[in-house]
Amino acid sequence: MLDMKKVGKNIKAARTEKNMTQLELADILGVSYQAVSNWERGNTMPDIAKLPEISKALDIEIASILGEESTANTVAKILDNDSEPLSSRELTDVAPILPPKEISKEIKKTSANEKLNIKAIVGLAPYLDDEILDEIVGKVDTANVKELVPLAPYLSDKTMIDISNRIAESNIHDLVALAPFMPEEALDNVVSSLNVDNLDGVHALAPFLSNESLDKIVDMAIESDNVSKLSKAACFLGRKPLKKIANHLVNSDDDKVLSKFAMYM
Repeated sequence: MLDMKKVGKNIKAARTEKNMTQLELADILGVSYQAVSNWERGNTMPDIAKLPEISKALDIEIASILGEESTANTVAKILDNDSEPLSSRELTDVAPILPPKEISKEIKKTSANEKLNIKAIVGLAPYLDDEILDEIVGKVDTANVKELVPLAPYLSDKTMIDISNRIAESNIHDLVALAPFMPEEALDNVVSSLNVDNLDGVHALAPFLSNESLDKIVDMAIESDNVSKLSKAACFLGRKPLKKIANHLVNSDDDKVLSKFAMYM
């Protein structure tokens, strides 16, 4: 990944070496002096189309601007309209300087040539439009749910729902970190996947579940006589489900488990 601060310092050093002001460089490049100032402070990056112009204006190689020979080679491939797909690493490296349409074009070429791993997608996520990102994540293996967490803020509700439909029961506990980003429908899908063995982990998901989903979980626990597994989730249950639990435990003469819920009733 390109280091914006490093690129900014390189541009500033080359401009100073040429005894050129930010305004003079901006006039040559056809941008505002604020744009040049932001580049030099590492706040933003010049897009890829500007690199040859900056290189010419400052009499410096693109590799010296970017500070990386390999990234400069990748830039050259893109500027030359090379038909060869970029590797996921190359794509991640140059993403900050690619316009959205260019990223979409390159990522389609790359994903057709290789399966993008989660790490690569996380690196690209801030630069992708929602449609492209959703399409890519839709093909990702959900076996390792935890790896999807860094992507969650960028994903649409539709994609979250799709993920919830593809998650195996064994991965339910891993969903906790994703739960704050999941719409109600996705969480309802998760609840539908629960079985008795998963009930002891429900308390971690409970703050994000609807009352309807919590009611379903309580019914499942009562029917399987596993109410004790819900004790940690008691503070998130409403009066109606707690009453169901109380009646069940009284009828079962289970005072020990009832005592775990008593303070919430």
